[in-house]
Amino acid sequence: MGMTKILVINPNTNPKNTAVIAKAIEPYKPDGVEVDTVSPDNGPVGLESYYHNYLASVNVHKRIVQAEKEGYDGVVIACYGDPGIEGAKELVDIPVVGITEASYALARMLSTKFLVVVSAATAVPRQIRYIKSLGISDFQYDVRPIGLTVLGVMSDRMSAKDLIANNCEIALKETGSELIVMGCSGFSGLRADLEKQLNTPIIDPVVAGVQVCNTLIQMGLAQSKVSTYKTPPVFDIK
Repeated sequence: MGMTKILVINPNTNPKNTAVIAKAIEPYKPDGVEVDTVSPDNGPVGLESYYHNYLASVNVHKRIVQAEKEGYDGVVIACYGDPGIEGAKELVDIPVVGITEASYALARMLSTKFLVVVSAATAVPRQIRYIKSLGISDFQYDVRPIGLTVLGVMSDRMSAKDLIANNCEIALKETGSELIVMGCSGFSGLRADLEKQLNTPIIDPVVAGVQVCNTLIQMGLAQSKVSTYKTPPVFDIK
């Protein structure tokens, strides 16, 4: 058996974001696993709305189909909110993991209530809607923004780290949360410092996505094709 290959796709076209994702993965990369991080050739530079998510999904789907043909064993969609995740799981037989769904699966295993810290306030309702779609009860989570767009986070990550720390310190006291999920791929790599400062377990979503994807590969599992993620019929698009 050859080396396991995982492709991590940053759905936006911001090269700084892609580099942050790749750097965050490196210390946690499983032995014997090749992890490549890419972004589409075109599309939104940041995903700040449902519209941006839909635009990005088309290119994500194309790249995932290509990844399977290139021999990758699994794919990770590395944007919080998992844009295009349902369609991606339909299109290929290799496991497709969204960093958001992976983070929440781990958060529910490790705590009875967790805090999700996101970028801008506009991300809060989108994230709550996605959380509810995963069947997570209202009493199990709270979502707080730091007040920066994704582009704002990427332009000044140290300020973003301070905002995360300050907002989480307040929210942890207010909500009684036992764990923090960093709700933006642009936050990746900040976990170690923040965990020490806040004295609370923190999940880096990008690392979670890669680890969960690798576990599925090693177990020989992927999304079921029985019904929900059954490969769709191919139609000519006119």
